This record gives sequence, C-alpha cells and structure tokens, in this order.
Amino acid sequence: MGLAPDILAGVARRLADHAGLQLPAWVVEARTSARIAALAVTPEAYLELIGSGRGQAELGALVEAVRVGESSLFRHKPQITAMLELVVPMLRSRGKRTIRVWSAGCATGEEPYTLAIVLAGALPGHTIEIHATDMSAEAIEVAQRGEYPRAELDDVPPEWRDAFELDGERIRVRPELRRLVTFERANLLDAPAPRACDMVWCRNVLIYFSAEAKRRALDRLIGATVPGGFVFVGYSESLREVEELEAQRAGDTVFYVRKDDAARRTPVPVPERRAPQSSPAIELPRQPALPVIVRDEDVLVLAGTPEPQVVTAQIGERLAIHGLRRLVIDLDPADLLADELAPVLRRACAAGRAAGIEIALQTTRPGARRWLSRHGLAEDPR
Repeated sequence: MGLAPDILAGVARRLADHAGLQLPAWVVEARTSARIAALAVTPEAYLELIGSGRGQAELGALVEAVRVGESSLFRHKPQITAMLELVVPMLRSRGKRTIRVWSAGCATGEEPYTLAIVLAGALPGHTIEIHATDMSAEAIEVAQRGEYPRAELDDVPPEWRDAFELDGERIRVRPELRRLVTFERANLLDAPAPRACDMVWCRNVLIYFSAEAKRRALDRLIGATVPGGFVFVGYSESLREVEELEAQRAGDTVFYVRKDDAARRTPVPVPERRAPQSSPAIELPRQPALPVIVRDEDVLVLAGTPEPQVVTAQIGERLAIHGLRRLVIDLDPADLLADELAPVLRRACAAGRAAGIEIALQTTRPGARRWLSRHGLAEDPR
C-alpha cells in the first residue's frame, strides 16, 4: 500500500526545503517507504521526525537515499568530444598555464576523473585543478579512493585506458591523475563555490531542483565561471533562457559560454560547409570560432519518468521545425520507461519517415537497451 497523499506531500516539502530537491513522486515514495520500514515507524511518525530538530540525521539519510548518483567513466561521450575538439583548443590559445574546473554534483567521482584524464592528456605542460563536490558523504568517500569495478573499463576509449591500474576485478585511477582532483562534501545551494573556473560541469543535477533552488544553483555555477568560460550540463537541462550564458551546439551536444561584452558584440562566422542560419552565435575575442547553431538536427532528452502525452507533444513540436533532417531521442537520463511510451516512439518513427526525418533512439544504458529490444525498437526503429 502506498503512502497517503498528505504524507507524500509533506516528505516532498521537507526535501525541497532542506536540499532544494524536486523529485518524481514515485522516487520519493519508494525511498521514503524503505526508510519507514527500516526504522519500523508509522508514516505519520516519520514525517514528524524529519520535520524536527532531532530528525536532522534521518533527513540527511533520506536525502542520501533519494539522491540521483548514477555515474560512469566517460559517460555521454559526445560532450567529452566537444570539450576535446572545441573547448580545449580555446583554452590552449588563451595562454593560461593553470586550468581550473568545477565538477558540481560529482557523485562517486567518475566525471571529475574523466575530466582529469582527458585534460591532462590534451594540455601537457598545463596545471590542471579540478574541484569536485557532492552533498553525499558516502559518494565522496568512494570518489576519493578512485577505484571502480573492472567492467567500467569497457566504457573507456582505448586511448585513455592507460590512465588506470588493474587490480584483479578492480581498476584504480593512477595516483598522478587522482592528485589533480580535490573532493569536498558540499551542498550546491549553500556551500561556498569555487572561483575563477574555466569550466564548470554540473550534469543531471538541476533537473531535480525546484525552480527557486535551480536559480540559486545557477547563480553559483555562473558566478564560479570566468567570462568566456564553459558550462556543461545534462542533456535534459536546457539553460537557453539564462541571460548570462550563450548556447552553442556541437553535433548532438549543447554547451554554454558565459557572456562578456565582447562576446555579445561579435557573431560567429558561418562555417563554409554549412548553410547560413539566422540563429545567433558568438565568437570569443582572438579565439577560434565555435560552430554556429543549426536546426537541421535536434535532440530530445527523456528524463525522469517520461509521460507519453508529454513526449507526443514534444516530438510533434520538433518534427514541425523547418529544415529538420534528424531527431535524436536520448533515453539515458530517463529513470523509468513505461510500456505505454513504446507506441509513442513507434508512431514518431513512422511520422519521421513520412516527413523525410531520421529518428534515432539513443541510449548507452543496458536497461534502456533491453526495453527497446523488448518493444522491437532496438536496432531499426522503423
């Protein structure tokens, strides 16, 4: 039997007030029910406990239980490629000898270690400083060890695998690379943010914040980034409405550049291999030009528990984009793929085919791959 609506609403309110989290109802209910069972108390008593001064430790345990901590080495490789091919040359050309990066919401450390590996290899002779934060003490403890199951090596491109030491069924980040990363337990909303960062990575964190908490978090992320610095967020986290940032597309990836006066004045020249577009873009002074935003390809990210009606509307909006040739539907950030979503995707593929638009269902997660296979969408979505 599920939790009563008033109990569920009360727990959700405590999580929002304490940590700024705004999670799917099923996540809150599942994790809360588990904590109630562990303590052997009634739902009413549990709600009272986490709202009292004596229940702060339990409230922290609940936050630990609901936190979204999924991570892996070299996750979302298109973002890594965009950083390597576009951002790194700009950083190199600026003449700075020290590159500072903030990995906010670093979970168990796979993201900051991936950044350390790539940047150390791409920027020899530079000092790389990566500050990694997460609100979970348990996650930070794992991250500091820099040790993961050997199976995670499968996600690492061959050219980067020498960054790890093998130890039976475990792999360990080499000491000289571990030293590039400093870990700290910190709440993104309250703890002091690092300063003068050339890059900030905060992936799949903002989507779980309330609107007010998201704005507070963004103020910290932007304040930590130097003018002309780069911000990477999750595929499902659009920051196009944030005035201080300028969106830039690189293939399937969108990243953001913190504006300054010069950046706002100078447009990016249109690359010769692409048709001119009316979408605004920027050029950083004395830097290689970034690619112009185009609309011949778009990405729809399904996060949380995608509702079929919402996804239907989102796909319809994108298929109506003038000149669209390819639509990528990214399933990786989704927590739960309901069976009712399968016919929506099947109809989308048929509609795209009729309109001459390629529909690509994209995922790297084994569970999502099995879901696609079960519904006959795995190899050829048509």
